[in-house]
Amino acid sequence: MDTVKAELAELQTLKDLKPMLGSEGPCLSIYMSLSTAPAAQGAKTNALHWKEVLGELQGRIEKWGAEGQELLRSVSDWDGIIDSVEGKGKSIAVFRSKDIFQIVFLQDETASRAETGPEFYIRPLLPELTKDKLFYILALSQNDVRMLRCTLTSSEEVPLGGGVKTSFGDYQDMQKPDHNDKNRASPGPSSGSSKGIMQGTSTDAEARDEYLTHFYKQIGLGVFEALRGKTEPVVPVGVDYELALFRRVNSYPHLSEESVHGAPNGLKAGEMHARAIEALTKDYESKLDKALAEYDHKVGGGASNRLKDVVTAAHDGRVLTLIVSDSLTPTGTFDEATNQAIGGKGDQDLVNDAAVQTILHAGNVLVAPNSKMPNGSPVAAIFRW
Repeated sequence: MDTVKAELAELQTLKDLKPMLGSEGPCLSIYMSLSTAPAAQGAKTNALHWKEVLGELQGRIEKWGAEGQELLRSVSDWDGIIDSVEGKGKSIAVFRSKDIFQIVFLQDETASRAETGPEFYIRPLLPELTKDKLFYILALSQNDVRMLRCTLTSSEEVPLGGGVKTSFGDYQDMQKPDHNDKNRASPGPSSGSSKGIMQGTSTDAEARDEYLTHFYKQIGLGVFEALRGKTEPVVPVGVDYELALFRRVNSYPHLSEESVHGAPNGLKAGEMHARAIEALTKDYESKLDKALAEYDHKVGGGASNRLKDVVTAAHDGRVLTLIVSDSLTPTGTFDEATNQAIGGKGDQDLVNDAAVQTILHAGNVLVAPNSKMPNGSPVAAIFRW
């Protein structure tokens, strides 16, 4: 156990949790908000606070015997933990088991708490990891299309793939789009005063629309090539006309449903990034509402909000989508021998247990305000079968 060194874990999605969730208990999960005081004073405050948080484990760790005590000792030195990694955040989470020693910095403040059990306690992570922390912005402009790789606090420009032209003018100079026969202008009859006049249905405006359609189609292919194999969302930014046109020809499958409306060059510094985050928040709310609507449609057969049924189904790998309350914490235990959840007996957070098992079985997890939970239940699930 002493050979396992603390390491910084960069968690972007729920999938990043999967490697550590297979760890056998006892598992220690410690969360602590970090001091905002100046360096020296903050370090002292954090060390004292850490000691207090670990004190919550003293009575509960005894049931794990010598192994539990050794794990607790391995995380007791705050200076040793914080000196072993570099990172920034408003809170810190430390996960320790026989084969895991991971440290995670959280962007949001979280309540300080320490938990021990047969699996890691991950519910405080869910609000961050169920939403997109890594995303891309596609700034649509006829003069200069740009793509930016973004986190919640930063952004950097990245190239589009496939050698596409990012300027409409450069694209027009390179090639002209194919036209449908019915829209192609053709020479008129070679007689009389109309000799040699081009006749057809195309107008200058229609021709420009078609050029722009082909221009943005190759932009979409450039996004697809640059992000091949990735699942991060792309938030388009542009005026309404160009947004609608791009959505018709886009080939990247993870384009966000929400857009940022407005000319990219007309947005103030940082405004495009902030509005893209707002768009992703609306996307998440839409995804949650769709899941709740699907739950309502399937409840009684393919869905349930009965805690025992949901936890048992999660262990069986039957949960496709798990919706958890952001506040309710029912306790109990899961009996491995009978493969049944027993509510009210034991101190295991059964919602956390359902979330862990859903992630291990490649299901999806969403966090909802308790006001949106079906019948005020702590959990609801849509089943695979």
